[in-house]
Amino acid sequence: MSQFNPTLSILGIPDANIRVSDVRDEYRGAGAQRHKYHVISATLSYALKRCPLCGFEALRPNGHKLTHIRVKGATEIPTILALNKQRWYCENCHHSTIATTPLVQFNCSIARGIQDSVLKLSFKRLTVKTIAAINGISSSSVQRILTANIKYRPARRLPENLCFDEFRSTGNMMSFICIDGDSHSLVSLLGDRLNKTIKDFFISHYSLKERNAVKTITMDMNSAYQLFIHEVFPQAQIIIDRFHIVQLLGRALDQARIAALKQIQDHHLRTYKVLKTQWRLFHKADPDATHIRYLFGLNEYTTEKNALDIALNDYPSLKLVYETYLACHNALMAQDTRKLWHLLDTYRATGTPLDVAMETLRKNRAGVLAATASPRSNGPIEGINRLIKSLKRSCFGFRNQGNFFNRIYQLTA
Repeated sequence: MSQFNPTLSILGIPDANIRVSDVRDEYRGAGAQRHKYHVISATLSYALKRCPLCGFEALRPNGHKLTHIRVKGATEIPTILALNKQRWYCENCHHSTIATTPLVQFNCSIARGIQDSVLKLSFKRLTVKTIAAINGISSSSVQRILTANIKYRPARRLPENLCFDEFRSTGNMMSFICIDGDSHSLVSLLGDRLNKTIKDFFISHYSLKERNAVKTITMDMNSAYQLFIHEVFPQAQIIIDRFHIVQLLGRALDQARIAALKQIQDHHLRTYKVLKTQWRLFHKADPDATHIRYLFGLNEYTTEKNALDIALNDYPSLKLVYETYLACHNALMAQDTRKLWHLLDTYRATGTPLDVAMETLRKNRAGVLAATASPRSNGPIEGINRLIKSLKRSCFGFRNQGNFFNRIYQLTA
């Protein structure tokens, strides 16, 4: 049977006790489920003297048991190993013993190579049906392999720096996610973002000593989280993510720009063209005042600073909003806590959308000012959220939240 040794080598079968007797192609199944398979007939046998149950040398051969094992083939056609396993009967304890092989787990018909392939393909964010088609097994078998090998569990120890956020999981449910701010590894996933659920989780999983050791919690301006953070983490400092601060001010600036835009009836005016087409310039921290270039939409050669002046000189309220936005942005980027504090204290309501934004920053003053003094941000957890969205989109969504959390845990743990 030496001519079949290369077959075992190609298929990655590691057991030298397997002897191949035949290789053939045959069709199996009925109707739409009838498919072509490569079938390899082989025998598994080796010398065994002592009974693995009682330990006595009382074994005698007792025939063979035919098993069908799905193995990873060399082509797209599914491959089945029809393996006759040697049986022994113990005359002392009257129990039967069957030969085992590292090719497959006990009482399982799918080879370890296919299981490894399933786990590798799932890491590439493929759907269960796609993984099943590649490996020649059913979708339910793929899901059983994933469930058996990937089990979400929260972190055993609580890190000193945490990041809080939420994401949309199954249906319209918003779920809570927490990661380590230093290693970016997953700490916890919760099915919802209710305060009671989050509080109960941290209190039940971690001792007061561990929770007291938490130094910082970086988050957005979700006021619901701030209601329980100091109760659960007494020593933690809240840090508002800088991106969300700039985003809040930027939205207020856009609302003020659009309000000024709607007041212009003549759409051919230069002011209208700047407000309509050059909106990116309003968010630029340092507009160019020296280099002249062609601005599409305005259809003129001019500098970025001159284009902004065209719009801001006609609308003093928009100019005030713009200057306040720039001042807050520069204070954040320069980590100038004193300047940002001064801006929050001296700002007076002007009847613009910026009023609401500045009032929100004042309510979160401690966390906003901490953002200027700390290098920490929610960038790592936003990156994980982007990975979760990519997984959800490539798999066309998930109906089972447990399966979804297991796939997230595989990518992030």
